[in-house]
Amino acid sequence: MPTITDMEYGYSTEGVEAYIEAIRSEALLQAEEAVKDVTEITTCCQEQWEGRARDNFVQNLQNDANHVAGQFEALYNVLVSEIRSLNAAMANKDESLIQAD
Repeated sequence: MPTITDMEYGYSTEGVEAYIEAIRSEALLQAEEAVKDVTEITTCCQEQWEGRARDNFVQNLQNDANHVAGQFEALYNVLVSEIRSLNAAMANKDESLIQAD
């Protein structure tokens, strides 16, 4: 937790950006990697299944995994937009909270 001397506008704008980056590195990228990793399923299919249906299944699985990973990025961008909007609202509130005489 930052001290009052580390804060700007009564809260840490740097902390907000650090929070956004932490979400990206600790959640988003890990989730994308996990959903894209279909190697175990693909290996099992290659070892236990033959035919065009298998190939189509594996290709569809990879396409769907990539699609889901792309949706994570889209949702992350919405989240970042909302967080930055809140950050701006806090700055605006701080500027108008107490008027100078």
